Amino acid sequence: MSKIKLVSWNINGIRTRAKNKEIDPVYNENPDIILFQETKAKYEQLDSNLKKVEDFDSYFSPGESTRSRGIATFTKLKPSLVTKFFDNPDNSLKMRVLNFKFDNFTLIHIHAPTGSGAKANLTAKLEFYDKLLNFAQKSADENIIIAGDFNIAHTDKDIDDPENSSKTVTFLDEEREILDKLEKIGFVDSFRLLHSDEKEFSSWKSQKAKESGDGSRLDYFFVSKSLKDSVVESKILSDIEGSKHSPIELVIDIK
Repeated sequence: MSKIKLVSWNINGIRTRAKNKEIDPVYNENPDIILFQETKAKYEQLDSNLKKVEDFDSYFSPGESTRSRGIATFTKLKPSLVTKFFDNPDNSLKMRVLNFKFDNFTLIHIHAPTGSGAKANLTAKLEFYDKLLNFAQKSADENIIIAGDFNIAHTDKDIDDPENSSKTVTFLDEEREILDKLEKIGFVDSFRLLHSDEKEFSSWKSQKAKESGDGSRLDYFFVSKSLKDSVVESKILSDIEGSKHSPIELVIDIK
């Protein structure tokens, strides 16, 4: 298999981004697989050019409403199996997970809960990650890519003001420990693999915050240890505007 390019983006409304042609720069990257989070649309609400993108097969897991959630994957590669859970059927994951089995690797597309608001929301987020970590532990020796919006800033280098953010959801100790555990299992943050010291963000609360550099890195491509040496490029496409997140890109050469 030759090099594969993946782009992941919390798009904050797929219909709006398409209407404003803000989605076009993602297509211009010529990716093999596109992962969108926060699509905010039911399948029947999508125009035909979003249901079927030329050269891609499309897979959707819509949210409960048009105001939040929903993920979509467009792929030029043909999966042998697609499910909406990690390894065991679980209705709680159906709007947050798409699992693709390809010939030489598995792709787990996620949109993790934010955990903000009521205490129950943080509990739900931690439960989501318990299931992900359990899957990762069992699959650690396989070729696995876990990608999407994790809603966690991992280290001090992944958030603008770590000292004042330590009590804020997305940077709580118990959230950051999740990614510590994922790395301990053997998974590697592909961006940090190639950019060990860079302080670059993928998410901002507003355009003003982006301009002032007040952001965080919440979006990731994690790869299993067997794929670590296959990572060619991993970067943030910060020039692509439209959402409060920037797309992220991974190029990987899976033999």
